Formats: sequence, C-alpha cells, structure tokens
Amino acid sequence: MLDFLYTLFIAPLEFWMHKALLWGFDITQQWGWAIIVMSLIVNIVILPIYMKAESWQEDERALRKSFEEKEAMIKRAYKGQERFAMITTMHRQAGYSPLLTLRSSIGFFLQIPFFFAAYHFLSHFEPLQGVSFMGLTDLSKPDEIFSIGGFAINFMPILMTVINIASALIYTKNLSKRDKYQLYGMAALFLVLLYNAASGLVLYWTFNNIFSLGKNIVYDLVHHFSRKLAGLWKSVCALTRRAFAFTRETDSRQAHGWMDGYLVYLWAFATLLAVLSSNQITQLGDGAKMTLSSVSDYAFVLLALLSLVEGVRLKIWKHPIALVLVLFFIYYEMYTWSKWNFLGSHRRYFSLSAGITFLAVSLILTNLKVGLGKLLYPTSVKPAALLTPAAIWLVILLSFYLPVQAYTTAPEGFSRIEEVLALLLACMCISGVFLWCITKLSHLTGYADCAGYTLAFIALLMTVYAFLLPLNVGTIQAFIIANTDPLFRTFNVVVDLAVITVFTALFVFLIRKGKVAWVKTLLVLCTVGGLLNTVVMLKSSQEAWTRDAENEQSVELPEYNDRLFGFTKTGHNVVVVMLDAFAGRHLDRILAENPALNDQYRGFTWYREAISSGPSTLSSLPSIVCGEACTPWQLNKETDLSLAEKINRGFADTLNRFGDTYDAVLYERNWTERNRLAKYTAHQPLLIRNIGESYIRRFTAQNNLTIDRGNSDTFLIAVSVFNAVPWSLKNFIYKDGRWIERLMGESTAALVYNLYRDLALFELLPEVSNTRAQKNTFKFIDSELSHYPWFTEPGSCKVLDHETPGTRADGIPEGQMAAEVCSLTTLGRWFDWMRAEGIFDNTTIVVVSDHSSGSVPELNPVIKAHGVIGRPSSLLLIKPKNGNPNDPMKISDDHLGILDTMKFIFADVENTGPVRVNRDVRYTFVPDGQTANEYRTEQFWEVKGSMFDKDSWKNITP
Repeated sequence: MLDFLYTLFIAPLEFWMHKALLWGFDITQQWGWAIIVMSLIVNIVILPIYMKAESWQEDERALRKSFEEKEAMIKRAYKGQERFAMITTMHRQAGYSPLLTLRSSIGFFLQIPFFFAAYHFLSHFEPLQGVSFMGLTDLSKPDEIFSIGGFAINFMPILMTVINIASALIYTKNLSKRDKYQLYGMAALFLVLLYNAASGLVLYWTFNNIFSLGKNIVYDLVHHFSRKLAGLWKSVCALTRRAFAFTRETDSRQAHGWMDGYLVYLWAFATLLAVLSSNQITQLGDGAKMTLSSVSDYAFVLLALLSLVEGVRLKIWKHPIALVLVLFFIYYEMYTWSKWNFLGSHRRYFSLSAGITFLAVSLILTNLKVGLGKLLYPTSVKPAALLTPAAIWLVILLSFYLPVQAYTTAPEGFSRIEEVLALLLACMCISGVFLWCITKLSHLTGYADCAGYTLAFIALLMTVYAFLLPLNVGTIQAFIIANTDPLFRTFNVVVDLAVITVFTALFVFLIRKGKVAWVKTLLVLCTVGGLLNTVVMLKSSQEAWTRDAENEQSVELPEYNDRLFGFTKTGHNVVVVMLDAFAGRHLDRILAENPALNDQYRGFTWYREAISSGPSTLSSLPSIVCGEACTPWQLNKETDLSLAEKINRGFADTLNRFGDTYDAVLYERNWTERNRLAKYTAHQPLLIRNIGESYIRRFTAQNNLTIDRGNSDTFLIAVSVFNAVPWSLKNFIYKDGRWIERLMGESTAALVYNLYRDLALFELLPEVSNTRAQKNTFKFIDSELSHYPWFTEPGSCKVLDHETPGTRADGIPEGQMAAEVCSLTTLGRWFDWMRAEGIFDNTTIVVVSDHSSGSVPELNPVIKAHGVIGRPSSLLLIKPKNGNPNDPMKISDDHLGILDTMKFIFADVENTGPVRVNRDVRYTFVPDGQTANEYRTEQFWEVKGSMFDKDSWKNITP
C-alpha cells in the first residue's frame, strides 16, 4: 500500500524535481546552484495554490473572528448539550463549517508530498556525493560545519529554522496565538526532521523558507498599503468593466424584436447545411453534398460580412475585447475558407471551425444588442459561483480521470507509471493555470456570471458524453480504432441534436430557477467521485504496471517463459499462432516471390477459402479458440450475459475438452479474463495479456539496437478529449489515426516500438523455446506483427522509422506484404527449430488470422457488386501431427471458416482421423459496434461457394 501511495503522490513530483534539477545544472554547471534553481521553480509553480489557500485562510479567520466573542460568552455561560446546540446554531447562522478549516489548511497539506518527494529524491541523488558548495563540503551528507567538544553541529538546519521563524513572525504579526503556535511548532518539527539530513536537502528547504520569507514581506507591504491599493484596484476594475463591457447600456423601455437575433439564425442555417454535407450523412449523394457544402460556405461568408456591418452599426470599437475577438475570428475563417475554396485544402476543418467561431461572433454581436444574460438567467441568480468548481472538474476530467482510464486498460503501451502521472500532473497544472487566468479575467471585466455559466455547461455536457454516452468503436490497437464505422453515421448527428437540446433545456431551466447550488453540488460530487474512482482504477491495475516497471531494465526472460514455450518430445503439442489482420489470399503471391518459404512450410495445408467470422479482432478471434459457439451470430442468441462472460465460458469449454493431460497457455490480448475463466474450468492455464518488455530488451541487446519508445503518453490526452466530445466530433479528434497531430507528434516512434515488441518475440522463438515439458501442451499465441500500420522494409524484417511507402502493381501496399512475409519467415525459423529438436512430427501447428486487411485483389469483384463486406479472407495453415513433414505444401479449396480451426486440432487430440470440411453455406459478419451483451448487426452475409465469386454472396441481415 505504501508503494502505491508513493507512486501516486510522490513519484510524479520527484520526476519533475529531477527535470528541474538537471535543467538548473545545465544552466549553472553547479549542483548547489541547481538545487537553488529547483527550489525557485517548485515555489513559483505552487505559488498560485498557496495564494488561493491563504485567501481561503484569511476568509476563514475573518469569519471565525466575527463570532469568537459570542462563542466565548456561550462557553462561559452554558455547559453540556445546551452549549453544543447553541454553538452549532451560531456556526450555521454565520455560515461557518469545520470544512472551512480543512480548506484553509491546503497550504500546509501541500507541503507534505513536496517534502517527502524532496527528501527521497535529494537523499538518494548520487551525483551530489562529494560535491561541495559555499562551505558545505559534501551535499550528500550533513554539513557538520562546527564542533563543540568533539560533538558536530549542523549549521544549515539551524539557519533554516531561524529563517522559518523570521518568516512566521512577519506572517503571524496580526494573527491569534493559536496560529502563531502552529507555525512555530512547524518550524521546530522541520528542525528535528532535517537536522541530520543531507546538506543538499537542507539547502533546498532553506531556500524554500527564504522564498516564503520574501513572499511574507511582500504580503506585509501589501497589507500596509491595502487601503490605497484597494481603492486603486476598485478603480481599475471599474474602468476595465466599462472598457470591456460586451453589453451596451440600453433604454429599459426599448423593445427588442425577434429579428435582433438574425445573425444567430443565419449561423444555424449555415451550420445545418454543413452538417448535412458531412461524411456522417450517408443518405445523401456526393452531388447533393457538394451543393449543400457550397451554400453553407457562402452562408458563412455572408455571416462574416453582415457581422462587420452590424459591428459598425453598434460602434463595436467602444468594446475593445469584442472588437478584437470578432475581427480575429472573421479574419481567421475567411483565410481558412480561401485556402479551401481556392487552394483545395481539406474542407471539413473549415466547416468545423466556422461552426464554432461564427457562433461566438453571432453571440457577441447579439449580446451587444439585447443582452443575452437577461434571457439565460435573471439578475438575482449568480452563476459566478459555478466558475471555480466547473474549472476544477473540467481539469480533472480531461487531464486526469479519462487519461488514467485509458492508461489502465493497457499499461504496457505507455511509459512507466510515474512518468505518465508526471505528464498528467503537468497537463493539470497547465490547464489549471489557463482556466485560472480565465476566472481572473472574467472577474476583472465583470463577466464572472457569463464565464461560470458557460464553463459549467461545457463541463457537464462533456461529463454526459464521457460517462453516459460512450461511443463503442471496439478495441484501439496500436493507436488504430478497430471499427471506424461508428464514427461516420447519420445516427451520430441525430443523437447529438437530441442530447444537446435536452441537456441545454434542462441546464437553462435549473439556472433560471435559481438552482445554482444544485449544479455546484453536482460538480463537486463529480470531482470527488472522479478522484476516488481514479485511485481505484490505478490500484486495480497496479499488478500490470508494477510488473512492467520491474521488468523494464531486465533482459532476463520472465518466469513463465519455460512454460510458455515449453514442448514435450514424447507427447502431443498443439500450437496456434494468430497473425492479426494477415490477408490469407496473399499467400500464393508470397510463396511465388519467396520460394524459401515453401521448404519451411513443408507438411502444411493452406485453406485459401478460409473465411473470417467478422472484420475485427473482437468479433472474429473468439471463434478461432472455441469454434462456432463463439461466433457473433451464436453469441447474440444469449442476451442475459455479457460478451466477455460468454466468450470466456467458450474459452473454458475448449480448455475442458483438452483436459488435465494438456498444459494450456493463452497469450491473448483482447478477451481473456482470469476471474471469468475460472468460473467454468478447474484447470490452471497460463494466461498472458501483456508479454512484457523482457523479449524486446533481450533482442535489442543482442542486435545492438537502440529503439526510441516514442511519446505515446500524449495519446492519453487525445483519447481523453475523444471520449468527452459529442459523437459527431469524434472523427475530427481521431483524424484517421493521427489523433490531433500536435498531441501525437511522436506516435510513429511509439508504433514502431510496439512492432519491435512482437518482432523481437518471433525472432527469439528458437532461442527461448525448450523441450522440457512433462505434459502435452496447448499454446495460443497472439501477434500483431502483420497488423496495420506497417513499418517493415520489403525484402527483410528490418523495421523502418516511418510507414513503408509504395503500393505494388496489384494494389497491395508494399509494407503490408513485407510485414506478412516477415511474419511467415520468422515463424518458419521456429518450425525449423522444431524439426531439429525432433518435435515437429508430434506437434499440430495452426497459423491463422482473425481477419484480412482491406487489400485483397481477388475480392474486388465482390466488393464492386455488393459494397462493404468486411475483411473476410483469413489465413489458415494447418500441419497435423504425424503427417509427412517432407510433403510439399498442399492447397485446399474446402469451403470452411476460421471457426473450424478447433475441429482440425481435436481430430489430432482425440485421434478421430483426418477432417474434411466442405460447407455449402458459410456466414460472415460486419458489426456496427457492440453493447456489453451483444454485437450490433450492420450486415450479415451468407456465402455459398467460393468467397471470391460475387454470385456466392447474399446479404441476410435481419
């Protein structure tokens, strides 16, 4: 538990302290000065929080002082329950709560994690050993500057305490004895804690106290001139509000007509046409969409011109902020539109940005005319109270809760936990400072109510989409969404219109009814619940990210390696290797162009008519392990259990059929869950979802490679925004796998690293495998070596630092073919090892893919005739046990599917003889996402005959 708390609260601070210290050393070339620079950076960063905490503390003291005399009188005059009741009533009437004391103590509590972080970091920072600085002989040890009678005296802790007390004397000059005693007690406590600490640590804390002393001197001067400053500040605020006011003063008797909002109406018309012309509206043809898009563009241009005219009529130059915003938005959008209209740039960006910015323009100008605040909430209601809680929740939601949620699903894809938390801490600080500036500016200009109203609306709307309306797009593998179809549907627009309309009506109703306190309470509950749930998610995934951290530097094989790749010489071995997204029908080209593979795959049969069960790993993989019972159409028949439960039950059925005589291993990344599986089988399979870093580190060490892991951590921020925006906007965040390019600027390096992880495992298979197993074995191995995106160099397994360019004459991407050849070549060397070890004959081997890619030339006639059919052409290579290992590869045109894989395997396990499957009817499935319990059916295909014959396909979607 202590390790978890350290990782959560202390490690991220240590990470940034380390960065600050190294930056200070780069500037000063002195570790002592670097510590001082680090101290200044830390204090400057947390200064806004200190200022806010001290503001709360002053408010709490003033409130407490207002009833202290009355409270003392009650304590003198009453006793027992009567005294308690009267004091409680008095506190309630004064608006005082013990929580105010806790809130005002944030400044003190904030020091605790920083103290522990600095203590742990500087006490163990090896470069400080033997380094002297300004009379300190060794920054890694106590200073021991003086000695009395052979007893060493540490001077720095005493100096630190003197400065601390001086700071407290200034700070507590006008405070109560209780407050003074607290600060003096803290000074004594730090003296005891740090007296024998390393002098580098005491140097850091001493300069913290010097900074605090300087801050208190400035505060004291401010309080001394507070009256003059307060008057000056009021004058500045008044002038600012007058200069920056958006709403002009109008005659209260002046009536406003519905035509005053014509700019908003024109914006709604242009935006509606833009939505109808988007790629999410599938009912309209391309010609109609082009016409609508042109009309939409010219409507936005007209809106820009009318806005300029309206601005002149309203004398907008009297309102500087409004003038700057309107001119900037109009200039930016007209520049963007000219690039689209005349230079052919991508139009979707213009339609999105114009919809957002011209809404702001139309609202600003309409507000100047009629004062929209009066329509949204009455004068008696003050939504400014929502500003701070909405800002805090928005920061936590987008910069902490949602990123952690994404991280805990697959910790192996990102950096160490402390680096991830450090990044999120930095994002929280940056976004927090940005929103803090907005709150201060809104108060300065007198528009805190408007800012609070807007920020609360955005925060709660994002909460609805993040928690109540997640869009199921399947598993995100290697930063690529498995099923992008849900991003481009008319249904998205319908849902967003309905949700935003209902949400807006409810929000406006609550504010107009004066229920600001309700909304504020909801925001606070979201904040508390989000933080608690984040801690729970991190705790539940601790085993995964702890294992990654332990193995990060090790090239030793994991403990389970012998079992994972252990085979028996005397019994029966079963090996199933799933190559994700391998296009089965490419194999004839691959064999013709790489004749050496024909020798490595002697004894195999290629079933070139093998059809997938679905176009994604989530829909198709389960049928490889447990046959037709785990196909989407069969799983959908049982609606009272979740998909995960049904699939793990199917996996357990397969393990039960193998029985006790087989040692089973499942390296599967999508569905396997130990707890669910254990409900249906008494066997103890080895279950692996994350293979870890050991293999890639061993591979890179052997080949003298340095692989940039990339900054995949920023993906967490991109996917956070993706989860929180309306459905219609998610494709703008995803951007075809680029995930807002600026946030995923180093995504290529991260993708390359993931590819190396699977390549390293396959390259090391002959080295890490053994023949020491005492039982029969069954192994299922999942690999994404052949999965998009492709970085493999044609003609070798060399991994490029960029996507493989070029497309072959037959329309197949060069990178795809190279990745598939590499997959088969590395596996072929493993099979050669099996031959050399004498276990090839007694091993049943299946090489299968869950689905194909989109580039299968033989399927082009089918696609041309029927449209979207998914990715049906799977790879299926089977070598039975006790066959003739010298027979050349056979080719079968049996009409089967990958769901028949286990039939061939159990024919060997149960010695029932050879299997021949020649189905008259096969099925394949194109899902439209999935719920917890079932796959949504977009298309359901019946295939009679060859899948490459367009006449064999029939759409039987219910």
